[in-house]
Amino acid sequence: MKNKMEFFLQQNFIAVWHHFLSFEINRSKFAVETWGSGNAYLIFQVIVCHHMLVMTDEAHSQIRDNAVELWFKLTKTGFKTRTVLTYSLISSLTSLSIETIRRYFKKLEKNNWVFYSRKEGVKFCPSKENNKFLADIFNVKEIKDLGLFLDIIEKQKAIH
Repeated sequence: MKNKMEFFLQQNFIAVWHHFLSFEINRSKFAVETWGSGNAYLIFQVIVCHHMLVMTDEAHSQIRDNAVELWFKLTKTGFKTRTVLTYSLISSLTSLSIETIRRYFKKLEKNNWVFYSRKEGVKFCPSKENNKFLADIFNVKEIKDLGLFLDIIEKQKAIH
């Protein structure tokens, strides 16, 4: 059984899908320019997703400003979690080899984005400047562009 949005997308595929692909291409292009390669971006995306999932346990609000405040706080102080992000898990989620993960992780670490320890595994640990860029520029652009895409869907839904 199809869900409502899946049905809508299948019925409006031509009118909507190229906008989705455009969103993905623009986001990926900006990310590749930022992190230096598609592989580095894919690995970074998994690391940030893990950070975000762990962060949701401590979030008391759905509002972006509150989430950004918590993001900065937990990036600085760390958070308590029993989940450990490993090279193996990143490899499984990205379909990249563990050696590729290690190689790009070293570059991300050198550029002050991440940290690794045997006990805690892979950690999102950006410099203050990197964190500010991520929250104030990269994510703001993502939200704007995703909002534009969702506006297109809403407009198409109103037509039908």
